[in-house]
Amino acid sequence: MEQQSQFVGPASLSERVLFIDVLRGMALFGILAANMRAFFAPLDAYGHIGVLFPGRADVLAQAFITALIQGKFISIFSFLFGMGFAIQMSRAEARGARFMGFYPRRLLALGLFGVIHGILIWAGDILLTYAISGAILLLFRKRQQKTLLWWVGGLFALPIVASSVFLGLYFSRFHRAWMDPKPPDMKELYRVIDVYAHGTVRRILAQNWVEWKRELPAEGFAVYAVALFLLGMWVWRAGIVQRLDEYKPVLKRVCAWCIPVGLIVSVYEATVWAVVPPGTVSLWGWFAGILWLPGSHTLAAGYMSGLALIFLNEDWRRYLLPFAAVGRTALTNYLLQSVLCTLFFYHCTTGLYGRIGPAMGLVPTVILFGAQIAASNWWLKRYCFGPMEWLWRGMTYGKFPSMRKEEVAPVVEAAALP
Repeated sequence: MEQQSQFVGPASLSERVLFIDVLRGMALFGILAANMRAFFAPLDAYGHIGVLFPGRADVLAQAFITALIQGKFISIFSFLFGMGFAIQMSRAEARGARFMGFYPRRLLALGLFGVIHGILIWAGDILLTYAISGAILLLFRKRQQKTLLWWVGGLFALPIVASSVFLGLYFSRFHRAWMDPKPPDMKELYRVIDVYAHGTVRRILAQNWVEWKRELPAEGFAVYAVALFLLGMWVWRAGIVQRLDEYKPVLKRVCAWCIPVGLIVSVYEATVWAVVPPGTVSLWGWFAGILWLPGSHTLAAGYMSGLALIFLNEDWRRYLLPFAAVGRTALTNYLLQSVLCTLFFYHCTTGLYGRIGPAMGLVPTVILFGAQIAASNWWLKRYCFGPMEWLWRGMTYGKFPSMRKEEVAPVVEAAALP
């Protein structure tokens, strides 16, 4: 049979769901706020930043970030990645295009961005993890909705079961010395601080390489992230986002339950982590550890449903619209956050690395994100895509679309079997 030529390419502005762009843009603020402590201090101190900054203001600021931000917005971002996967797949099928003809290239490009980002800029990269999770997600593209939910539940339960088994072994006769958590190596932390605060570009890049290799085991999080991807995929297939008005009563119930429950759990976790010394094992710490992910996802669901209700109110919607431009240029803004923050804190500019804590870190967080809102809206008034989005699309579809709005963007042809 003859092959029919179908048009396939990035979604046009008219095809985009505006609420998704708003949500993605707001999630980037939370990601910046959570990542900031790893821009001005070593990654090894991320989970116990108090050993470097024990002052009251820093402890309170970090407790605020832990309770309200950490884990919540990355959950939203991961959820939206799965939703984006479902959107691209459904639109490719509607156009008669082969989804597997372009999506693997999209994941490879994302993984390449992640490797470059992690080695040359900042080792706390998430893009490579998302590329791996996206590859796993391909296995579920033809699964039924019920199957997706079963996998979501199973993957969500995995860390709870693993933590419970570990705690049982720790307090049993099978306890081994390697199970004991080690306190932070302060000498190593201050050595890393010296590299980034006073080192040459060569020393900084060498340390980036060391930290990136050290963070590679964390790519195992990609398996768990698939649960959030699948949930986003399920929500899009269910048509909830496409018909937010119809689901308004459901959104109100989710908001009413998830925000208070999520807050209670998250405040408990933040309190325990602020009080329990690092390098110790306790039942309080264990409960905080196993509740962290469920609590983060619960509060994230409350945030998303609350924002959806605000979005549905026409009087309030205009206050959310500026975030849509940030969401449409999410890849550019995510990478730009790393570039600007490392440049700002490292030796090449201020050398403030290791010298300011979470409290002062809130200042550049707000200033930088405010600038990104203004810059993203300015840019998209003149151009169709962010710079990195343009590059990503070109690598995905084999041709680079036009950037300027006044030009007619060329379509990209892809052969599809009838």
